[in-house]
Formats: sequence, C-alpha cells, structure tokens
Amino acid sequence: MDLKTSIKNETAVGVLVKIVDNPAMLLMAKDVGLDFVFYDCEHGALSSNMLHDLLVCAKMAGIYTLVRTAQLAKSDIARTLDLGAGGVMVPMIENKEQAQQLVDFSKYPPLGKRSYSGGANTHYAAGGHHAYHMSALNEQTMSIVQIESAAGIEHIDDILSVEGIDGAIVGPCDLAISMGHPDDLLCEEELQAIRKVADACKAHHKAFGVIGSMELIKKLNRRVDLIISAIDTNLIRAGLKQACDDVKALKQKEGTTWEQEMK
Repeated sequence: MDLKTSIKNETAVGVLVKIVDNPAMLLMAKDVGLDFVFYDCEHGALSSNMLHDLLVCAKMAGIYTLVRTAQLAKSDIARTLDLGAGGVMVPMIENKEQAQQLVDFSKYPPLGKRSYSGGANTHYAAGGHHAYHMSALNEQTMSIVQIESAAGIEHIDDILSVEGIDGAIVGPCDLAISMGHPDDLLCEEELQAIRKVADACKAHHKAFGVIGSMELIKKLNRRVDLIISAIDTNLIRAGLKQACDDVKALKQKEGTTWEQEMK
C-alpha cells in the first residue's frame, strides 16, 4: 500500500534525512516501523547520483520516500520524481499559482504537464505502457506544499483548492521567523497558524503534516497525518552526547570526574 492510501486510515511517521547517504538506514527505518524516509535536498548534503541509488534501494526495501526539493522548479521536481521518489514537497509555497506549478511539474497529463520518461520511477521496466505508468504514478505520487510563511497561512485555502495537491506540511521554524518570533515555536500565534493549516487540510480532504517536535505536535490538538519529528543529524548528535554522558556518569560514580581523568 502506498503512503497516499495508508494515511487515510492511520498516521504515518517518518525521518528527515540530511546527511546519511548509506542505504542501511532504509533497512533500519523499515525494521523499526517507520513508514517513510524523507530526504532533504533543500538543506541537506545529498548528491543527485546518491539520491537515485537511495530511492532505488528504498523501493527494493519496501519503504516509501519523500523528497524536499530545493525550489519550485521543473528541473528539481520532475527530475527528483524520475529518480524514483514516491513524492515531493516544495518549500515556501505561498499562493495558488505556485501550487498549480507544483502540480504541473509533478503530475502527468491530464492532471499536470510532467514530461514522461521511464526509469527508476517505473522500476526500470520495459518501454511502452505509457498510459498505464502515467495513471499509476499520478495515483501514487504525493505532491505536497510546504507552508512556512505568513503568506502561505493567509492563502492556505486557495493553495489546497488546486487539484493534484495531496497535502500540506508545516515548517514551524521558518513560519515563526516570518511571524517575527524566530525563537518561540510554541507561542499561541504560531500554534493557531498551524491549526489553521490543519483545519484547511481536513476541509479540503488533503493530508496534513508537521516537521517539528512532539511537544509542538501534542499542543496542536489536531490529527496529524504525516509526523516528521526525527532528523538524522539530531539523532546522531543525541546518540553521541548520550555515549559521552554515560561515560561521565560512570567516572563520577567511581569518584573520579571526567575533567580529572582527562588531565
């Protein structure tokens, strides 16, 4: 079952990946029960060739993939999907016209204007059967807007009215910056803005997601279809810090401080 279908029945949980380019993470993500892996090509450090290989491996492992593109551009969106991504999210969508461009670049006719080519997106199947592949991929591909500005909040209903848009994911950090409180992601103004997106998604029968902490997600008091609270850089840093803290605690228990031991 693809992610677009499964989230109609239950919340999906994923991990945002910025730097880990080893396919072993896909196997681990699948094994621990994550529903999707979300590769970040806006703020991350993944090359195009590596992204292709990871997306192909993800298909073989049976785990869905989303990719955040760097920008609203055909060269980013269509190419990412040709490389095998299950869906794309485009940052800083602020109006209906931009949402329509996303659909044009990510969906095949008659819904969009995406140019057809077989490849990783069709599991490198034999040529032909164009109509079948186009229809199947239009059904499976998620075209997601990222709402992360006051303008995006203001125009959310217009944005979600575009046929072919499958959902909206809020970026709380940039949203807070645009609203003038960059270091307060949990203020009531921010929460109300995010709730407005959640309510609009429900009204338009579109998926709603958040890239943010579980503390923030709990405060929303809304159904969240796509939860992205885990980020690879944070997970690695937390693991390294925990290892260091464990050794410090052991040294202190033995009556020797870490600082003394290092002298």
